[in-house]
Amino acid sequence: MKKIKKSTVFLILLLVCFTSRKSSAQNDSSIDSIIQLNKYTFKIVNNEIIGSGKNYIKKEAKSSQFFMIGELHGNKETPQFTSAILNLLKPEGYNNFAVEIGPFSKKKLISILKQKNGIDSLSKFYRKYNSDDSTNPIPFFDGMDEVNMLQVALTNNYNIWGIDQEFVYGAPFLFDDIFNKINKSKNNSEDYKKLYKKARLVILKYLTMKSKSKFNLLLEDKSISEFISESKGIYKEITTQLVELEKSWKIYAYGNGPTKQYFKSNNSRAIMMKHYFFDYYKKALLDESHPKMILKMGSMHTAYGKNPLAIYDIGNTLYEFAILNNSKSFNLALSGRYYIRSSGEKIDRLKYVPEYKKLFEYEEEGMWVLLDLRPLKKAIYNGKIKVEDKKFKDLVLKYDSVLLKTLTSATEDIRDYKK
Repeated sequence: MKKIKKSTVFLILLLVCFTSRKSSAQNDSSIDSIIQLNKYTFKIVNNEIIGSGKNYIKKEAKSSQFFMIGELHGNKETPQFTSAILNLLKPEGYNNFAVEIGPFSKKKLISILKQKNGIDSLSKFYRKYNSDDSTNPIPFFDGMDEVNMLQVALTNNYNIWGIDQEFVYGAPFLFDDIFNKINKSKNNSEDYKKLYKKARLVILKYLTMKSKSKFNLLLEDKSISEFISESKGIYKEITTQLVELEKSWKIYAYGNGPTKQYFKSNNSRAIMMKHYFFDYYKKALLDESHPKMILKMGSMHTAYGKNPLAIYDIGNTLYEFAILNNSKSFNLALSGRYYIRSSGEKIDRLKYVPEYKKLFEYEEEGMWVLLDLRPLKKAIYNGKIKVEDKKFKDLVLKYDSVLLKTLTSATEDIRDYKK
C-alpha cells in the first residue's frame, strides 16, 4: 500500500474541519431562525399582559385543558405572571387553579384569607408558627407576592386545589386545629389534653433539630403516635388528614433516612400529587364536563417525559390525560439568566443551567420573552436540525415553551408587611 503524503492528510483534515464548522454554523443559523419566528414579547401592567405574547398565550390556553406554569421558587416574577394569567384565562373557561401545597394546608390558607381582615390574620398566623424562620408552616405563601396572587384567584372565583404533600413543618398548626376540634367532642378531656401537649412539645423538638433523622423520629415517637391514634375515628376528615400526614412524613423520611431512598421519596410524592389531582378533578366534573385547570409548580414537576430525577411527574400525567380527553396540555418553564437577591447580588444562572445558553441569548431587559419551542422540537424530530447538546435537546423536548425574565427574590415577608 502506498504511503499517503503528509500534505494530503493535512488537506483532508482541513476539509473535514471546514465542513464541520460550516455545518455547525448552518445548524446554529437554522435554530436561530426558528426561534426568531416563534418569539413573543410582552409587559405586565396591573396584572394585565400587554404585547404580542397576549394573543399567543390566549390562543394556546383556549385550545388546551391544562395550562402549566413551571416556576423557580422564591421570586416575585412568577406570581406576577401567574396573576396576569389568572385574569386572562378566566374568560376562556379556566375555573381551577392548582398549587404546590397540601390539600389541608390549602384549606387553612384559604380560610384565613377569606376572613374580613385576611392579610392581617395570615400575617399573625405566620408570626405564630414561623417566628424564627425555621419552621415555615405553609411553603411559598409567606411572601406578599404569592398572597396577592391567591387573592386574584379568589376574586376570579377560582377553585383552589392543593395537590402536594403536607409540608412537614405544618404539623404544629395541623395538630393544634385537630386538638381544638376533637377536644370539644371529648368534653375537654384532661387525658386528651395531656396527650396533645406532650405530642406538641416533641414535634417542635424534632422539627428544630439539625439532624435529618428527625423525620424518622416523628414517625417513631410514641407520644405522637398515641395522639394520632386517639384523634382518629371521630371525624372522617380528621382521620383522613392524619393518614395523609403520616404519608407525607414517610416521603420526607425516605429521602433523609439511613438508607437515603431518594427515588422512592420523590416518586411517592409524584404519585401523591396525581392522586390528589384526580380527587379534585372528579369533584370538578360534578359542575362541568370539561374542567380546565391552571397549574403552578416547580418546573421539574411540569416537564413532559421523565423529569431530571427520572420520574414521570404530574406534568407528564396531565399531558397523557389531555390526550385521553381528546384535548391538549400546554406547559412553559419560567426562567431567566440572572437572579437578583434581596441584597442586590446578581447571580448568573448560566453556570447552573448551561442547557439554557442558547435560549438566554433572546432575553430582553425589561421585557417578558416567550419562546415557542414546538417548531424547534418538530425540526429535531424530523432530522432537519441535529442537536449534539443532549441537555439542550432534553430541555426542548420537555416543554412547549420557555418564558424568559430576570428574576428577583420576593420583596416582602407577610410577617413584616405592616412595617
